[in-house]
Amino acid sequence: MINQQYTLNSFNCLNKPTASRLHNMGLCEGCPIKVIQRYPFHGPVIIENNHQRIGIRYRDFAALTGVEA
Repeated sequence: MINQQYTLNSFNCLNKPTASRLHNMGLCEGCPIKVIQRYPFHGPVIIENNHQRIGIRYRDFAALTGVEA
């Protein structure tokens, strides 16, 4: 799962403040992201997009990419 590419699907599954923050950081539907670090026990996931690294909750990552939670 590390250094694997994903494409962001729909932001509809996130709450509005989280979706707004991610959008303000340059993420949008269809954007490619790369997983840099994944912590155990469904901890945070560090993703990278346009040389910017962002830490998000695993459940938000799973909802955005379609990975099973």
